[in-house]
Amino acid sequence: MVNNAWRIVNCEQNRAAVVALARAGRVPQRATMPALDTSLRWLLVFVMVVLTLPWPTPVFAQAAPSDYPLERCARGAFSTEEDFVMQEGEAYDGDPYVSDGDVLSLDGQVCARNQDLLVPFFTGRYIPDLGLDALDILDTEHRLVAFSTELDDPDGSFTAGDLLFTNGAIIPNFALVMHFGIDHDIGLDAVQIMGAWENVRAFANGIAGYGRGRFIENPDLLKELLAEYKVDIWFSVEQTFGPADGPIILDGDLLAATGTVIAKQNSLLGASIPAGIPIRGVDFGLDAVATERTLSRRVGLTRLRQSTEILYRAAVAFTDGDVLRLGGAVETPNEVLVNPFHPAADFLGLDALTGTQPFPEPEPMITNIGGKSVWDMAGGVVVPGDPGSGLYVPPAGQPQQPFGMFVPIDGYVPAGVYEFRVAFRKAGDPIPPPGTAAGIRTSWTVQHWTGSGCEDMMAPYTDDGSGWFKNSEYRQHRYIDGFCPDSGVILAVWDTLNDPNVTDKDGHYVIWLEWRMAPAGPAIRETMEHHVQLDNTLPDVSQIELRTLEGEEVEPCGGAGSGVHQFEVFGEIHDDYFGGYRIRVAGGNPPGNVFYGWHNWWDGSPYVANLNNQGTTPAGLQLLRPIDMNDLGASFTNCCYLLEVWASDVSIRHSFDSYHANPTTPVWPSKFLTFAAAP
Repeated sequence: MVNNAWRIVNCEQNRAAVVALARAGRVPQRATMPALDTSLRWLLVFVMVVLTLPWPTPVFAQAAPSDYPLERCARGAFSTEEDFVMQEGEAYDGDPYVSDGDVLSLDGQVCARNQDLLVPFFTGRYIPDLGLDALDILDTEHRLVAFSTELDDPDGSFTAGDLLFTNGAIIPNFALVMHFGIDHDIGLDAVQIMGAWENVRAFANGIAGYGRGRFIENPDLLKELLAEYKVDIWFSVEQTFGPADGPIILDGDLLAATGTVIAKQNSLLGASIPAGIPIRGVDFGLDAVATERTLSRRVGLTRLRQSTEILYRAAVAFTDGDVLRLGGAVETPNEVLVNPFHPAADFLGLDALTGTQPFPEPEPMITNIGGKSVWDMAGGVVVPGDPGSGLYVPPAGQPQQPFGMFVPIDGYVPAGVYEFRVAFRKAGDPIPPPGTAAGIRTSWTVQHWTGSGCEDMMAPYTDDGSGWFKNSEYRQHRYIDGFCPDSGVILAVWDTLNDPNVTDKDGHYVIWLEWRMAPAGPAIRETMEHHVQLDNTLPDVSQIELRTLEGEEVEPCGGAGSGVHQFEVFGEIHDDYFGGYRIRVAGGNPPGNVFYGWHNWWDGSPYVANLNNQGTTPAGLQLLRPIDMNDLGASFTNCCYLLEVWASDVSIRHSFDSYHANPTTPVWPSKFLTFAAAP
């Protein structure tokens, strides 16, 4: 409509006026309307009538996608939370006004206007500025960008939760979040497409022109495409999903479109930061992410850069405009990002972030303990001195788990490091200077090529006596020796039962990585550390008892008499990290077995009513469950039988054969008795 065009033109005039006033430091004043004579009033009425007539909708000229200098953002880009006016200089289009939807470089250049990104979606329509919430620059040469907006398309062709591509593709929000049980648009706040560069570009080009409807008609289409192109999409959402007292997804969680939670918010920020609901009490949000394009969760998290929705004021402080490392340490303050644009304020927030590829080499760090990611442990990644339980946190509904026996420890050490070691101390002890704590010692049997096959070397690959390993030897065995790869070599394997410096075999410890860049150089320590709770004590089955349904005890080696086939098993079991129990009845003619359980204390069955996470409760013999001798079938005859009760804990344990650390077969302590029964 003409009246809409008139409004838009005047908006552009107002924008120019705002720029001029902002640079002049003046505030616009309200204008007063002079009195109009009669002829002017009639003329105004005529003009207003004309403007209300149905005129054809105007077509606004669209800039070609190649007209904006996206290559200026090859090193990385971001957007701000607020609009501002550059007090010096101007953008490539001559306009110093910068909106919260524009793409900005790290050195003070505007790489693209919000309207440049939206061209494919507004053919024949005026292109509004809809803001920029998520950003991933995929290919600067071909102007290929994935992004989301802050506002829906006024005509409804996409929402602010959809993932848009500058080639016209639209992945609806539903397709991204459906595998988390979410059936509504929950917004899109951060995004990065993960995988090899060529696969990412092939995926984006392969879906060119795909509209929302195509994904909605085929809900599995996105997952099929991700598998076909060997890519994934990491993202965060705008809203929380699930009950208030135990939300399933926070807008501070990092998710993957394949249905995986890459990292919960409490894993992204250090333990001293109260991040995560309900564990710590605050949802900080996840406004932007950037990392290396990889399908490795470990590498992606190691190199992660992020920003939050809200600020935090404490010993570890940051704003919602800063670029943070994993754990919450500030890498780039907001003023460093925005000052090259010469705004009138030094804080403008941060709404979208995308990084150069590949990302800079990260510092050495531990990423895996006991076969579990440190980001999945309570206190697995904390600022030195911060608290944590050191327990692995499995999926909801299962108990947290300690570690025992051999604990494999793995991580990342770049090629430039001369030597490294894993050091440790008892939790609560003072933080020692780098290089002075106890180190974890390990010796591997490694192999070499004889010309006809692989044989064990006479000398093991081992540390120097205090846990230090030469990085060149480590990399040779782990990565370079192609004929006889020593695939079991990792940073260290901790023998928690026999290490003389582990004075409490069920104790709570803290570990970290140390390294030197040159022989006899100063020891450098990891900026984070990692809590580990040990448990090397097995459950104790103190006593068991068999009773009839009437409550009469069946004495060991005794019997209940002919015709009694139903009994109740009582037991007393104790353990700091109890798991569950299993019952076996064996005997008869022909010999037979029947098993009951495992019954884990958290499974909610009737057979765990007298259990908690430390065994049977209250103290003394407690009913475990009933048994029925008829479950033996034809083996139930007038005979003697064995009743055995096993107990398990939830500890994560490994064995180590000097080649590999492998999850060990559980050791189940038990107690048994014999009794007689007859049909």
